[in-house]
Amino acid sequence: MRKKVAGFVKKSLENRKVRFLFVGVLNTVVGYGTYALFIYLKMHYILAMIFSSIISVTHSYLWNKHFTFKSTDKSFAEAIRFVMVYAVGILLNMVLLYVCITLCRINAYAAGATTLLITTVISYIGHKKISFRSAKG
Repeated sequence: MRKKVAGFVKKSLENRKVRFLFVGVLNTVVGYGTYALFIYLKMHYILAMIFSSIISVTHSYLWNKHFTFKSTDKSFAEAIRFVMVYAVGILLNMVLLYVCITLCRINAYAAGATTLLITTVISYIGHKKISFRSAKG
C-alpha cells in the first residue's frame, strides 16, 4: 500500500498543473498564515497584507521557478515578470480588502480568505502566461 501511494505521488508530481496546485496550497498556507499572524499581532490589515505578500511572493517565486516550472532562465526579466504579475494581484487584493473590510464590514480573516480565491486565479493565469512563459514542461 505504501509503495502504491508513493508511486501515485511521484507520478502526480510529474504533472506541472499538480505541482502548481501543490505550490499554491503551500503558498496559501504561508501567505494567509503570515497575514493572519500579523492581524493577530494587531497590525493594520493593509500592512499585514503587504508584509505577508512580500514573504509569500518570495516563497512562491522560488518554489514555482525550481519546482513547478523547472525554469533554468537566469534572467532578471523572469523575476521582474513574476513580481509584476504578483503586483497586479496585490493591488487588486488591497482594493478588495478595503471594500470587504471597510465598506462591507466583513471580518478581516474572512475578507482575506475570500480575496485570496480571486487573486489565486489571477496568479495562476499570469504566471503560466507571463512569468514562466519560456519554461518548458
